[in-house]
Order: sequence, then structure tokens, then C-alpha cells
Amino acid sequence: MSWAKQVPKTVVMMSCLLAVGSTAYAGSVASSSSLKDSDGVSHTASKAFDGLLSTSWAEDERGDGEGTWVEVRLDQTTEVSSVSIWPGNLVRGTRSVREASRPKRVTVVFSGGPEGEVEVEKRVLDPVDHGLLRTDLRLDEPVKARTVRIRVDEVYTGGLRSDLYIAEIAINFARGDAPAALTRHQTWLESDAGARGATRNKEDVAALMATIQASDFGDRDSLQELMSRASDGAPYVRRRIVSSVPAGFRVQALPPDADALDALIALEDGNALPALEQAALRVKGEASRRLKAKASYFSAKQDLVGGGRRNIKAFGETGWERGALQGRGEPLSIVVDPFARIYVADTGNHRVQQYSDAGVSENVWGFGAAGVTPIWFSKKGAFYAAGNAPSDASGGFLCPLAMTRVPGRVSDTIVVLDAAGRVSFLDPDGGVRRVVQLDTATSLEGGLGGEGYLVQTKKALVAIWGNEGFVLTPEGEPLSSFELADGVPSAAVALSNGKLGLAYGRALIQYGLDGYRFGDLFDGVLGRGFEAWDVTLDDAGKMWVITDRGVVTKFKRPGKIDFQLELGAYSFEMPRMAVLDEVLYITTKDAVVRVDVLEQLAQLALSEADAS
Repeated sequence: MSWAKQVPKTVVMMSCLLAVGSTAYAGSVASSSSLKDSDGVSHTASKAFDGLLSTSWAEDERGDGEGTWVEVRLDQTTEVSSVSIWPGNLVRGTRSVREASRPKRVTVVFSGGPEGEVEVEKRVLDPVDHGLLRTDLRLDEPVKARTVRIRVDEVYTGGLRSDLYIAEIAINFARGDAPAALTRHQTWLESDAGARGATRNKEDVAALMATIQASDFGDRDSLQELMSRASDGAPYVRRRIVSSVPAGFRVQALPPDADALDALIALEDGNALPALEQAALRVKGEASRRLKAKASYFSAKQDLVGGGRRNIKAFGETGWERGALQGRGEPLSIVVDPFARIYVADTGNHRVQQYSDAGVSENVWGFGAAGVTPIWFSKKGAFYAAGNAPSDASGGFLCPLAMTRVPGRVSDTIVVLDAAGRVSFLDPDGGVRRVVQLDTATSLEGGLGGEGYLVQTKKALVAIWGNEGFVLTPEGEPLSSFELADGVPSAAVALSNGKLGLAYGRALIQYGLDGYRFGDLFDGVLGRGFEAWDVTLDDAGKMWVITDRGVVTKFKRPGKIDFQLELGAYSFEMPRMAVLDEVLYITTKDAVVRVDVLEQLAQLALSEADAS
């Protein structure tokens, strides 16, 4: 659908975005200070009231911007119902907003009215954590004021610099008709002169599009011009409001240019992401939701194009390229075989990767090329870049969750459970031996962490799916199923007696393969001070536990500690661990941490000897 049919006209935009009334209008603006940045751009107070989201006011004082202010002075006392703030430096969208400070808590000071000075506090969400946004400060009762000042009391500190930025501010009026200046502006847009401007704008957009398509590598200047129109309105409208609409009203008068939006979406150029993000802030309802969905797609495209130009460090980092890992909030299951080949369920990339002991990706299982997808577990959401396409084909995966190793006489088999309920049997040399579908009617949802597990016991392969257990032969033939009385576990391990050990809280509950619950094997032995943990067996059948606080415990038998080791340099988020010859391989934060336990113990002994 064309955006020309979805972006409302200016008068509709005013009613959706800002409730306006009264005949008063903004007369002038001021601020505690203003910044001239290293590129020579002046971020004056007027930039916070010019209607453009690609410009911004920035302070130039010591500190992070706490105590600084910007204000608009109205020509006459006016009844105000709310104030809208677009926080941060939005010139490059999400990629610039995190660099500088943003307001966290503001006080809006109304003065010059019959009630004297009125102050209202408001907490502002961080656009780094919540996405680019507009914050509305709505008053319980309208306030009459001549001056409206926004004072910043607390900030979110920028990642690169401490200067505080606010992209735009609008004063929303209580009731009545639109101010005369806005009414005249709308009348002009609907006049013959306005219609001629719209026609020329459409022709200009078509010419810009043709220039880009005629170039082998696109045309950067033409793309930038399309972005400017899409995010901050058509040039003929911008030129008009500078002289006809006072500061403080201009954001109401500037809808995104629908023709430019259509052109950018057709181009599918990831560099246009900031323009889509800014345009989404100018509209509401379904139009905003659709633009945000397009922005997530462009963001994923940009990740896909930009990410392939960098090298991946040993044992991964967040990304989609071969060697990189992407959990998207889910723990990454890991297995190691006797030849020190490390297998990781790369959940967010819909694949399994096999690494050497040096951390180099040597083999990949998955289906389809790298691309963007909105599919996450059983639902659709924001687009993201993935190393492989989610697939229902044999050899493909939908969010692989868990793995185990089934020893064989000739060669081992790596078994993978994915979010489609499939159990895939992989040949370590790169093939797929078999795929089995679990008989379950339930779906697992992403974002919780640890809902699916695979455990190889002495005689059977057990798949844990939520609070269900499915018992299979080592070759994948179904045998039986059962329900877990404790609900969904947070970790799973095979016990030497052929039963299951399932983690609930800080307990390790023993379950039979018929679902019979035997009780806690740990009985508080792990202590407190941690939340997430994993449990696994080494090649000798000994049990190991790793916590999110970086404490490793080896057991002589379940519940009887052999030794504990604090990995002082590490902390882990939802860790998963495999062990081979006293070497730990732990997945956390989309990477694998390799820890030589004997080396760590030797260093600890030396430190204790030096201390004594």
C-alpha cells in the first residue's frame, strides 16, 4: 500500500499527534546554553522548535546536562494541556541517539499566567532501551502560561559524549480551534498554489528515484534528499512554515512526505533506516506501526550488509556471519566430543556451528543463505539479520534450542532439538542422518530461556519440551512420554543411575523416565547469591555446575562437592557448559569462554602461596 494513502493531511496530523487550540502562538525561544559541535553544527534553542526531527537543541555546559533548560515564550497567556518531547539526537536514528546524553527526568515550568509558576515533573523513557519515542507530559488540569520551560533534572549518559540533546518540543493547547497560523497553513496546502507544490514534489521524488536506479551503486546525494523528505516533510512545506507558522507549532504542520517514503521503501536500502524511524515518530496508530515494522526490516538489512565486512574473533561474537553467534536473549546449548570439537546451537541464526578447540568455526548445519526474517520461535516480530533462514526442510532449523551427543561404535551423533519440535540427528562430518517430529501440540515461546532440553541417558534419549518429557530410542524411535510435576526446568542432565536431573530454582530434582519424582539431590549445597546456572557431565561421568556469578563446582557424586572454583574474571548470563579433560566451554553473551580448570587451580595455589 502506498504511503500517500496512509499519511494523513496536516489537519488530521494535528489532531492525532497534538491537540491544539487558542489563538496564541509561540513568539520566541531561549536556552541555558547551546552547543556548536565538532562538525561546526550549531544546536541552538530554535532547533528544538523548528519541526524537524533531524535537528536538535544541545547544551554546552559542564557535566551531563543536568540543570540545563530550553524554553518557548508565547506571545500571550495561553491555556496549555500537555507538552511533547522527542528526546535525544535523532539525526541518524537509533545509531546516533545512544552516543549523546538524553533527558531521564524533566521538570516543565509554566510561568507568566494568573496561577504564577507551576512545575510538573515527568520521567522520560530511554530511547536506547525502548526505541525512538515521543514523551507526552499530560496535565491533570490545563495551566495558563506565557512561558514554558523544560528543565532537565536527570540524564541518561551518552556512550561517546556527555552533551545533552533534545530533538523537538511541542506545546499542546487545551481546546478550541487550531491557531490562526496553522489554519492559514492548512488553507494554503489545499489551495491551487499548494497543489502545484505537491505536484512538483512528486515529480522531484520521481527524478531522484530515477537517478538512484540509473547508478550502478546508487546516488548518495539523491538518497539523502529522499531521506530528508521522508523524515522531515516535503521541502515546499518546510519553506512555507518557516515564514507562516511560528516556532512551537511547526512539528504539527510537517507530516512525512508520503511520496519519498514510497520511494525509500521500494529501494530497500538499509541506509534509509533513520528516515523511517523519524517518520514513524510523526504519525500514530496503524501508520506508525507499519513504519516501525519497515524500520526493523531496514535495520536488519543494514546489519546484514555491514556485518560481513568484519572479522569474527575466536569462539564468536554477536552477529550473523559464520563464526558469530546470536542468542537474542536465549541461552546457547553447547556440546563437546572426545576430539575437542565444540558444537553450539546458534539459536538466533537458525543453525548449528562446530568450532575447533582454537575457536574457529569449521562446520555449519542449517538451510538457506543469510538474510532478514521476522520469525522467532512460533511467532513473527521485528525483523533481524540471521545467518540461515528458519526452515522446515530436512537439515534446516527453527531456533535450535538444545543438543546432546549420542556415542556410537563408528562415530558419534550430535542430536538437536529446535523450536518446531524437531529432533535432528547430525553426522559430525556435516550430514543429517534423520529428523524426528515430537508429538506435542504446544509451542515454546522465545524470551524465557531454557524451555527445551535433550538428555542422553544410559538407554534412552529424552527430549524435554516445556513441562513434557518424550522418551526416544538413541536412534529416535518414540517410546513413551510423561509430564513434569514441577513444571518447566531451567537445566537438565543425565544421572549415572539412568534417571534425569532437572533444575528448579537452586534444586536438582531427580525424575524417572516414567515421570516419577524422587526429590532434590542437592539439598541446598549450591548456596545462594546466584540466579541462572547449568549442570553437565564430563567425559568421566562427573557432574559440574556453573552459575551466573562465575562459580564452578565439581561433584564427586550428586550433592557431594569435590571442589569449587571462582572464575574471578568472568560473570555469565544464562550459562550453558560442556566439559572435556578439565577444560570448560561456557556459552554466554553470544560467545564461548574456554576455561582450563587445572591452570586456574595452579594459579590459585601460587597466589595463596605468595600470600602466606
